[in-house]
Amino acid sequence: MKIFNPATGVELADLTADNAKAVASKYARARAAQPAWARRPLRHRLEVMTRFRGLLVTRQDELARTLTQEVGKPIRQSRNELTGLGSRIDFFLAETTRTLRDRRVFADKVGRMEERIAHDPLGVIANVSAWNYPYFVGGNVFVPALLAGNTVLYKPSEYATLTGLKIAEMLHAAGVPDDVFIAVVGDGKAGAALLRQAVDGALLTGSYATGPKGAASTGRGVRRAGRG
Repeated sequence: MKIFNPATGVELADLTADNAKAVASKYARARAAQPAWARRPLRHRLEVMTRFRGLLVTRQDELARTLTQEVGKPIRQSRNELTGLGSRIDFFLAETTRTLRDRRVFADKVGRMEERIAHDPLGVIANVSAWNYPYFVGGNVFVPALLAGNTVLYKPSEYATLTGLKIAEMLHAAGVPDDVFIAVVGDGKAGAALLRQAVDGALLTGSYATGPKGAASTGRGVRRAGRG
């Protein structure tokens, strides 16, 4: 799969796209890795995401250049998107502990019965993201998913693939295990193969044509799905 700069037509990269077998293998890795990731203390996952947020700052110029080269947006907009993701991560870092905390909703006066609400990870999340805001749109999914103890299969748009690979690289450098966040490379065929896996949640952002296809695929397995 060749990646081109839309402004100049210059080839940026020549990558191997994931076929159905490769997608299934990545799904199996994410499924196997999920229980151990969920067992890690929330404090650890928050620390990892804090380090990822730091890398967005220290590598902003490099990341913005890559985003501009493959998506075509002005470099200022690319920097603004990275800044926006940093602010969104700050929100998740501030709210996740409170949101995931067990909550007592009822207890009788003699202490014989208590009702509590607890939050468990869904499991494996498929995130099919947008080409125009890959950091900001994708981050709305993969950041809270990882913090909550899920593993993520992230399929960037074929027009923002290099950015998707940068996201994976930085998350791994921050301490997310390789099999906890996995990038899926390819076009709509790779996305369709991803949604055929037995994921526990699927969130996608795309065209009107993509939405019904994703809903039909996830609906057959009665899986949670959302569309931006």
